[in-house]
Amino acid sequence: MMKLLALVLLLICGYKTWAKTQQGRIVGGVDLPIHLSPWLASISVHGNYTCSSALITSQWLVTAGHCVYYPDQYSVRAGSASADEGGQRRDVVKVIIHPDFKLQTLENDIALLKIGKPFALGGSVQLVKLPLPGLNILPRTLLVAGWGNPEPTDADFEPKLRGTMVEVIDHRRCQRLYAHLNRPITDDMVCAAADGRDHCYGDSGAPLVHRGSSYGIVSFAYGCADPHFPGVYTRLANYVTWVFNVIETDRKN
Repeated sequence: MMKLLALVLLLICGYKTWAKTQQGRIVGGVDLPIHLSPWLASISVHGNYTCSSALITSQWLVTAGHCVYYPDQYSVRAGSASADEGGQRRDVVKVIIHPDFKLQTLENDIALLKIGKPFALGGSVQLVKLPLPGLNILPRTLLVAGWGNPEPTDADFEPKLRGTMVEVIDHRRCQRLYAHLNRPITDDMVCAAADGRDHCYGDSGAPLVHRGSSYGIVSFAYGCADPHFPGVYTRLANYVTWVFNVIETDRKN
């Protein structure tokens, strides 16, 4: 009954009310209807969910570089709150990882996916907007959603879309926190979290969104909702020019 009430509040009042009523992580709250995050697409390998992504054109998606680092047969599904059924499924025909991506530190953690057949846009399949190149000013509160799992060893887990609201963390504070783990937090990263709310295992590649614009990509964290280590995201504004150049070069070829 409580989950049903929370879902009704979400549908009626949208993100703002939902942020005030939900206290769990992405994977600990109510299911998120896909029409409230219609740019999201799940990534699967041989039919098994691995990461999230976001539509930036009808034929291109953006995700984290570490999600598609190893060559394989990837597919994406959009327009469904389920990672393995419904909506529109497409095979990925091209994977382009940022040339400066570093797997050990997850610097420049971004990649583009091209599908063979464009998605049919409309309804629950929409494009996320990209920020202005180099934009340094970020909204304070943003939505992060994905198909993550709080228990990475749970083989019976059925991925269902969930989301939560997080707030941007002071960059220098985030750098000091992760210095204890010898993890660099560069200017190409954004840190965000909230009390008991965060992305979790399997949410990698998901966008950090405010009013239909993506400002980040889920990259890494230490645990889930650890109060000492906020979630870390790729700062998308620093890669918009690269994204445009990749798409334009592909178009010309």
